[in-house]
Amino acid sequence: MDKAAIYCRLSKEDEHKIREGDESESIQNQKMILTEYAARNGFILHEIYADDDYSGLDSDRPAFNQMIRDAKKGLFNTIICKTQSRFTRDMEVVEKYLHGLFPLLGIRFIGVVDHVDTNNRGNKKARQINGLINEWYCEDLSESIKSVYKSKMQQGQFLGAFAPYGYIKDPQDRHRLIIDNEAAQVVKKIFQLYLEGFGVQKIRNKLYEEGIPTPTVYKTDFQSLNYSNPQLSNFNQKYGFWASGTIKRILTNETYIGSIVQGKERKISYKSKKVSTVPKNEWYVVPDCHEPIIAKEDFELVQKIMREKRREKKNRQEEPFLYSGKVFCKKCGSRMTRVIGRKGQSYIYCQVNSRTHGKGCEHNSIKEETLTEIVEGKIHSFIEACLKEPSAEDVLSNSLGKQKTKVEELRKKRKERVSLSERLESVKKAVAMLYVDKAAGKIAEEEYNLLKDTLIQEIQTKEEKRDKLDSEITSLENQSDNVENVMKKIRQYAEFQGLTREILAQFVDYIEIATVNEIDKEAIIHWNI
Repeated sequence: MDKAAIYCRLSKEDEHKIREGDESESIQNQKMILTEYAARNGFILHEIYADDDYSGLDSDRPAFNQMIRDAKKGLFNTIICKTQSRFTRDMEVVEKYLHGLFPLLGIRFIGVVDHVDTNNRGNKKARQINGLINEWYCEDLSESIKSVYKSKMQQGQFLGAFAPYGYIKDPQDRHRLIIDNEAAQVVKKIFQLYLEGFGVQKIRNKLYEEGIPTPTVYKTDFQSLNYSNPQLSNFNQKYGFWASGTIKRILTNETYIGSIVQGKERKISYKSKKVSTVPKNEWYVVPDCHEPIIAKEDFELVQKIMREKRREKKNRQEEPFLYSGKVFCKKCGSRMTRVIGRKGQSYIYCQVNSRTHGKGCEHNSIKEETLTEIVEGKIHSFIEACLKEPSAEDVLSNSLGKQKTKVEELRKKRKERVSLSERLESVKKAVAMLYVDKAAGKIAEEEYNLLKDTLIQEIQTKEEKRDKLDSEITSLENQSDNVENVMKKIRQYAEFQGLTREILAQFVDYIEIATVNEIDKEAIIHWNI
């Protein structure tokens, strides 16, 4: 008796149909219809896979992907859906699975309502036409939704999932913003501090010192919203620090003068989740949509000051920070940043120490010129040691393992990989021929299933072994090439004068700074060779 998997799916566009009375579209009713069909037609039910609130074009449907994985394991030989469109609305997916993978795996697909059945060769064209119609439907629906959204944005209706910090959605009209007094006071404070001459970093630190929660913390802990900020670093999240980028976004957000600004990004395609940035002259900006938090003249003054500061910074043409992204505090693990003092002296500070005034981490800073002297000295020492006898090749070979042994091992694994690939291709062809023989009536259904299960299991085992071999071969290849590559670097930079970003990138992965005492600092270099 055939084992069957049932697949159900419901998306937001289907919910509209349900509200109009088509209850058969709901997940629960799909399950009822399909289980009754399976029982009536003598199928043994393996499992019900259901994706709620997922589009038929979505390739990341969790239950769908689990069903495909289970299909490859041979856990069932039939998939039953209400319609082909419940399975997918993407023509490429129809061809990939219904006419590609499923015949290879010996899996039958059934659409109960639209009479799709892959065992019926005569309705292949109908399945393809259904696939095209479903895809056209999604394309038309996408264009219709875009048109509706465009109209709403032109009218100044707020379409975001969450209101900007300082506002909440009007309970009477979710497309309108009203002021959140508590958060609005913080927004006003940020603008006032900036107009008083405080820079972005000083504002950021002051908000932390006063214990003012960040916008993310405010939304999750005080407004109880299911909100997450993927751009928030673990560092800021752990210590509750305000990010400089957050301050800048608040200072440049026209929402605070009563305008609605939308359409800054657009989806590349109705089939893709990827978005692209839209030029500013194509944004939808509608003024006077809600009560402002900041006076327009104050907002414009802030923009003028920010433009002038950007011009000043550009004109100064400051030299890029040599150690950007490479220096970390040994004590707390935070990235260390450069601060230029009044007399032009450059220091590298632990952010946690600096922003918590020593409460979060012990004092940890180092002069940039001191660090450069240390790093230059260590790189020179490393190069000199490698160029001495015994040769660097011998030293590095010992650190990487016996090279001759590695080369021989690599040769054996490459040979094994070729043999495995040939056998894998042979087994896959055997599965395909087996299906052809069954369709032609040359072998019985029971014999076909037994042979197919055996071959599929062999394919899975060999694919796993092949993947493991690929990983091992890559590792051995990297090790074999490493000594030669390191020696090229050493000879190239043997006589370098003055540390550069390029030399750092070649030799240093990252540096940790540890405080030995108030005067002495230790720089621990983690090499990338």
